[in-house]
Amino acid sequence: MTAKDKRERVRISISRVTSFVVKGRAYQSSIENTSGSGVFIKTVGRFSNRYKGQDISMTIESPGEKRTGRIARIAHHGIGVEFN
Repeated sequence: MTAKDKRERVRISISRVTSFVVKGRAYQSSIENTSGSGVFIKTVGRFSNRYKGQDISMTIESPGEKRTGRIARIAHHGIGVEFN
């Protein structure tokens, strides 16, 4: 069974700008894909593994939606966020 098979919700490819805060530090990047349970945010450079499990608050530009969650996965090109 692949990780894709384990997903409870289908991911949809999108490109949306997002501003987000982790451990008091602000970032701006873009969302690569989304589902009802989370998003994958592309990052410039890799986040340290110590950020896994950290709370995150974000504003998704257009439509200006605010969401909170936690960093569930760290990849070399971004972070997977699970919504609260």
